Amino acid sequence: MMVRLLRRALTWLVALAFLYSFAAYVWPTRYRYDTVVTDNESYPVRIDRFTGEGEMLTPDEGWVPMSPEGDVGPADDDRSRTS
Repeated sequence: MMVRLLRRALTWLVALAFLYSFAAYVWPTRYRYDTVVTDNESYPVRIDRFTGEGEMLTPDEGWVPMSPEGDVGPADDDRSRTS
């Protein structure tokens, strides 16, 4: 009886240790980190895995939202329309 109880406790302990290891080292975090080079300077970039939005870390302003490449602003959009 005691051996069975000890074996069951050990099984739970190993399972919990595995789950903790998986959560700590394998499970993805909210952000994916990368770098971008602008004017010969490298800046860290973090991309939200859930929304896809990116932010660049600048020395003066902190995390600044980045606009997607090829984003057309309102002024460009108005000029491209035909009346």
